[in-house]
Amino acid sequence: MLATLFLLLVPLAGVLKVIGLPILIVLGVVGAPIFLLLAAIGLPALVVVGFGGVMLVLVGGLLALGILAIKIALPIILIVWLVKWWRGKPKPPRAPEAPSDVPPDLGAEGIP
Repeated sequence: MLATLFLLLVPLAGVLKVIGLPILIVLGVVGAPIFLLLAAIGLPALVVVGFGGVMLVLVGGLLALGILAIKIALPIILIVWLVKWWRGKPKPPRAPEAPSDVPPDLGAEGIP
């Protein structure tokens, strides 16, 4: 169930961060279901807050690293794409032409 929460909430957190909401609100949106899940299991409040805080720190770190990776990789990808587009598609190699002094192969049709 925790994996399902991450699968649904991590992309949501990434989108919310890109839109410009403060990081605490994003992490709160991600962390609220985790806190509720841990509390519903019946764990003590201190364990719920401690584990939830650790999860929020990890998700925040992953979001920060993801944004950093996008900031580094996106310009590189765009430059490579632009250079490929600018240079155009490479032309396929042409087959070598047969020398003119060799008679063409007539196959079985040329035999009397």
